[in-house]
Amino acid sequence: MANQAKCLVTSSVAILCDWQNVRGTQAQLRCLMSFACKLGTIALKRVYAHWRREDSQWEELFDELDFDCFNVPSSKQKRNNVDKKLISHCRQQILNNPDITTVILLSGDGDFKGLVRDLKSKGKKVIVIGECLQKTNNKLIKLADEFHLLKQLC
Repeated sequence: MANQAKCLVTSSVAILCDWQNVRGTQAQLRCLMSFACKLGTIALKRVYAHWRREDSQWEELFDELDFDCFNVPSSKQKRNNVDKKLISHCRQQILNNPDITTVILLSGDGDFKGLVRDLKSKGKKVIVIGECLQKTNNKLIKLADEFHLLKQLC
């Protein structure tokens, strides 16, 4: 990809995005990629949403940024489905993967507190990125090694 920043550090980074919880602009997402590259080689990029309910421009942008886009249908009966799928994938593929040393989680949802605890217990650095302070769970912020607002990454 022509606009992709070169990563200089040798550790591996995973980016997990709960798009229903943290939304940004195209420029902010590109700043996220630059931020992540400063931490290491990006080994995994995933974004979770009910894509059939989203404007196709977002899925196209994430595809351009080489994210794996997971369509997770949600409804009143399937509440927190995106959170559950993201947590499940992370536990299966990142938690015990020694190559991934840093996890960037784009969400402000308190449902991720247990996952953050588990990741940290495995020695992983966890960076939480929220959309705004008022919509980010305070305990999640305190559990993370770092917290940033998406708009401040640029």
